Amino acid sequence: MRKAIGISILLLVALPAVAQFEEKELADRRARLLTLVGSDGALVMKASDGKVRSNDTDYRYRQESNFLYLTGINEPGWYLVLAPRGVGVGGKRASVVALGPGRSMAGRVLPDGIVVSADLIDDVLDSLGATVSTLYVSAPEMQFTVDWLNDRTLFLDRDMRKTFEQKHQGVKVKSPAKLFGKVREVKSASELALMEKAVSLTAAGLRHVLRACKPGMYEYELQAAIEYEATRGGADFMGWPCIVGSGPNSLILHYDDNRRQMQAGDVVVLDIGAECGGYTCDITRTYPVSGKFTREQKEIYSAVLAAQDAVFQKIKAGVPFRELEDAARDAIARAGFEKYIRHGVSHNVGLDVHDISSSDTLRAGMVITVEPGIYVPVDDKERPAAYCGVGVRIEDDVLVTEEGGKLITGEAPRGIPEIEKLMRKR
Repeated sequence: MRKAIGISILLLVALPAVAQFEEKELADRRARLLTLVGSDGALVMKASDGKVRSNDTDYRYRQESNFLYLTGINEPGWYLVLAPRGVGVGGKRASVVALGPGRSMAGRVLPDGIVVSADLIDDVLDSLGATVSTLYVSAPEMQFTVDWLNDRTLFLDRDMRKTFEQKHQGVKVKSPAKLFGKVREVKSASELALMEKAVSLTAAGLRHVLRACKPGMYEYELQAAIEYEATRGGADFMGWPCIVGSGPNSLILHYDDNRRQMQAGDVVVLDIGAECGGYTCDITRTYPVSGKFTREQKEIYSAVLAAQDAVFQKIKAGVPFRELEDAARDAIARAGFEKYIRHGVSHNVGLDVHDISSSDTLRAGMVITVEPGIYVPVDDKERPAAYCGVGVRIEDDVLVTEEGGKLITGEAPRGIPEIEKLMRKR
C-alpha cells in the first residue's frame, strides 16, 4: 500500500554523528559520492536493522559502515538517497535526501539536502525508477540465506535487483562497492584521530597482557585483560572477536574460542583491535607464555620480524600491493620458512578491520596492515619437534605517505628484547 504523502521539510540542527565528524566533512563525502554516481544514476542506502541475540534481547547496535561513513547516524530506521539530478519529495527537490523515523527526526537537518519521513521511501524509489538508468543500492541484508527446511538457497540480493528492474524497465540495479572503495580508502585527519585512539587502547591492553601472562592462565583471561583496558579507555566495541591462540591454537588464523589453558613453553598469538567512533585498528602480537622465547621460537619470530621490516621499507604512494607481498615472501624464504606462509601480508583497515578499497596500488592517506606470519604444523616432518606447533604473526598498521610509511601502532611492544624485558617485570 502506498504511504501517505503528508510531510514537512525540517530545517533544524545537525544530524548526530557517532564519530563526531564535522557536518562539513560528512557533506564533502556525500558530494564525492554524488560525482561518482553520475548524472544518470542515483544511490539509495538503508541503515542496518537491529540484530536479535536471543528471544527479545538484541545485540548492541552498530551501523552499517557505508551508511555511517556518509551520515554519522548510529540508529536504525533511516534511508539516504543521493541523486545528482535531484529527487522530488513533497513539492521539494534535492540531490541529498535523508529519510528518518518520526521519533528521531526532530531537530535534524542536512546542510546539503533535506530530511523527511521514512514513510516516503516507496515514493522516492518510484520516482528514481522513472528518472535514472542506474540505481546503486547499498543495504545491509545478507546476499543469500538458506531455507534449511526445504533444502534451498534464497538469493535475496539477486531477487531484489531482478524485481526492481522488472518493475522499472530500463533501470539497472548495481552494487556501489567500487564507489565506496574509492572514497573510503583514503583517510581524513579526523578518521586518523579515531584510529589512533583505537591504537592507544589496544596497545594498553597488550601491555596489560605482558604484565599478566603466565603458564596456567586461560586464553580468555588475556582476552578479559585486553577488553578491560579498551573499555576503560572509552572504546565502543572490539573491532571483531578477540583472537587469543596459544600452543597449537596459534596455528589457527581466526581462532576465537579462547578456552585453552596455556602451558609453559607455549607462544600465544593475540590478534586484536579496539573500535572507537566506528573505526578500528588491527594489531597482532606473539608472546612467550613463560616470559622468554625458546631458541627455535626466537628464530621463527626473528624471521617474521625481518619480513615485516622488509615490507616497511617498500611502503610509499604508488607502490603496488604485490610488491609488499613479494618483499615479505622473499624475506621469509631467505630464512628457510617459505613453506609455512599461510596468508597475505596486507589489507586496508578503517571502518572495517578488512576495509574496502578500489586500488591495487598504495595511495597517500591509506592505512594498511603489515602482517607476515609463519605457522609450523604440529605434525611437520621437516623440522625438529621444537619448531612444531608454533605459529608467529606480527601485525602493525601503517599510514601511507608520498615519501614512505608512518607506523601508527608502535605503542605496542614488538621487539624480542622489549617483550622479554616487560615480561620479566611480572
